[in-house]
This record gives sequence, structure tokens and C-alpha cells, in this order.
Amino acid sequence: MSLKELTAEKHKAAEEKSFMKAVFNKTLPMELWIDYTYQKAIWYRAIEEQAKLAGILNNLPGIERTALILEDYKEMVQGLTTYNIPREVSKEYAIYIRGLTDPKQILAHLYTWHMGDMFGGQMIKKIVDAPHRHLEFENTKELVTTVRGLITDDLADEANIAFDWAIKILSEYDSSLESN
Repeated sequence: MSLKELTAEKHKAAEEKSFMKAVFNKTLPMELWIDYTYQKAIWYRAIEEQAKLAGILNNLPGIERTALILEDYKEMVQGLTTYNIPREVSKEYAIYIRGLTDPKQILAHLYTWHMGDMFGGQMIKKIVDAPHRHLEFENTKELVTTVRGLITDDLADEANIAFDWAIKILSEYDSSLESN
């Protein structure tokens, strides 16, 4: 089985969260997308810092997204009087990632999120009317090839943990959607 197949169940569970359904149905309130973008920068920074320390980023030029996520966020909140604060789940996930020292575990989180941006993110940027610099990759084909060359089936357990975090994060937004 491939890593994609070994994570398919959790991937599907994440896609079935109300937040993601609202994204694809074009019914997600913009304030939730803005908050999600802010939160995303928190765990991406942690993933990318750990990946850099582990040497994973050495052969993946152009994969780092944190600065671009923050640029997107800043553009979205320009002129707004609201601001976002880190959610507990985002802080907890960043702490979890920063506790990882095994490069394979770190790679599993990078694979889950960054490959998600390279594939599913391409659909999202057509749906959500917001800046999406962080979903624009100059060298997608090369990055995909390189990441696929690094991943092995033994990353499945940790990639499924990354999907568990995604489900936990999205569940928080689901409760916001249900209260509206």
C-alpha cells in the first residue's frame, strides 16, 4: 500500500468536516477563513522550523509557506478592526511538532500539509475569494517529485497523526459553524 492509501481514511474524515464542506459549498464565513489562515501560520512555522533543523528543507527550495500565509492574512485583515489570537489547538499542535526530533515524523507532517496545499489547495484557491500566495508554488512538479522520493510507507502512522490534528483543528471551526 502507498502512503496515500494508508492515510486515505483520515484524509477523508478531514474532508468531511463541516468546515471543509462549507469551503467547497462556498458558505464559509470569511471571518472563519481569516482565522483559519492565521492559525495555519502557527503550525506551518513549527513544521518548517523543525524540517529546517532536520535538514529536510535542504532539497525542497520553494516549499516554505509560513511567510506567504502571513502575507495572505495581513492582506485579508487590512482595514478590519478585528484581530485573531492563537487557538489552544494551534498552540498544542505547534508544541507537538516542536517536540518531534525524528526527521521521518517531521516529514510526515510536512507531507500532509504541504502536499495538501499543492493538490487540494489548488481547488480551494478557485473557491475562496481571498489572497492565496501560499497556494502558489513556482516549482510544484519538482517539489512533488522530491517529496514523493522522500516518503515511505513507514510514515503512515505519523501522517495519520497529522490528519488527527487537522480533524481536531477543523472540529473547532465546525462548532463555530453550528452555532451560527
